[in-house]
Order: sequence, then C-alpha cells, then structure tokens
Amino acid sequence: MKRFLFINAIILSSCANANAEDVEITGIWTNERGSAVTFTEADGLLSGYYNTQLGNPDPAARFPLTGFIEGDQVTFTVNFKGYGSLTSWTGQMSEDADGPYIRTLWHLTRDVPDAEEDDDLWSSIIAGNAVFRPITAFEPQKIK
Repeated sequence: MKRFLFINAIILSSCANANAEDVEITGIWTNERGSAVTFTEADGLLSGYYNTQLGNPDPAARFPLTGFIEGDQVTFTVNFKGYGSLTSWTGQMSEDADGPYIRTLWHLTRDVPDAEEDDDLWSSIIAGNAVFRPITAFEPQKIK
C-alpha cells in the first residue's frame, strides 16, 4: 500500500509540473480598458512593466511590476511611484473561444495623509476586476 501511495504521489507531482510548463505568460497582455502589462518570467518569478490608461499618469509611462506565477495562477504588484498608489492583481489563466486570458481581481491602495488616516484609511482601498488577453502579435502556448 505504501509503495502504491508513493508511486501515485510521484505521478501526480510530475503531472502538476507538466501543467505548469504548459502555461506561457511572457509577452504583452492588455485589459478591457486599454492598459497593458509586459511580463517576463523566470523560475516562477514575474517582472516587467505596466502601462495604465486610467488616472493621472501619462499613458506612455511604464511602471515596474513584480510577481509570481505558479501553474496557471498569477499575482503581480505595481508601484505607481510618484502618484501615491500601489495595485496588486491576482488571478488565473484560462482559455476560451477567443484564446488565452488572465481573469484577475485587483486591490488599489492610495496614500492618505497621516492627519486624515483615522477618518479616511479604509476608503483608501478600492477593488475591481480585469481580464487580460495577449496582444495579437504574441501567441502564447495553449493552456492544457
């Protein structure tokens, strides 16, 4: 029985690793509001840039990001340095008739002056969702 469990654990482990290798995130992805994220991946660590089309930043400005990918799960954070906010996205990659996508939930926190924190701290955090799809020039591998 122990040998059977050990062999099954090895098989399941190799299947999980194979699925993680099928996911390709490197490239440029855009969301429904026109913002773009450029991912580079190495050993499950994400780096890259985020270009926002919302708020005060210049739409051409690039903000550095850092994050992780594990299998088809993705999380990344952007520091909108100089604009007083940080945003984190967490989600999962999938595929539909239109191709691959990353469905995320995000949280943005904006800086509240110290004197206003007692009254305004919780309102400094907002949340939403975004779906990112690769740009047409980039064709990631199919998700299996």
